[in-house]
Amino acid sequence: MRTDRRQGYGLVVLAMLLLAFAAPIAYAAEASPAGSVKSVTGQALVLRKGAAAASLKAGDRIFEKDVLTTGKASSIGIVMRDNSVLSLGPSSRLVVESFLFAPEKGALAQVLKLSRGSMDAVSGEIVKLNPEAARVETPIYTIGIRGTHFLLNVEPGNETPAEAAEGVEVVK
Repeated sequence: MRTDRRQGYGLVVLAMLLLAFAAPIAYAAEASPAGSVKSVTGQALVLRKGAAAASLKAGDRIFEKDVLTTGKASSIGIVMRDNSVLSLGPSSRLVVESFLFAPEKGALAQVLKLSRGSMDAVSGEIVKLNPEAARVETPIYTIGIRGTHFLLNVEPGNETPAEAAEGVEVVK
């Protein structure tokens, strides 16, 4: 009886170890970062599906489907995995709708949605390898990225009510 109990505990411990090590590996394979935050002035938030809004700081990772917002006197600098550089100005809202950078497989995509505010961007490897794979969408226009440096400004009032409610009122 004593031996059975010890074997049972051993199996429980083994199962816990497998779960502890398998979960991060599965998450890393599922959600590789699209980029990382290099600088924040004032406050910036990230909204992720199924999670509460969180403040961003230098070093934080950015993932596909993240919604990034900046406050009224705030800005954020981001470097994407393909070495694209993005700067969001005050009262901005950007969704990393799609990001795929696997040049060895020919898999490239970058779709950003700027619904309000300003964005200064320098394109990276995705545009160099396949200009058709990168674009920025606004409430009024979709812009194909063919050059290396561009600036966008989207006036508030064109976003959906849900987009308008995110970020700016929360961040002071």
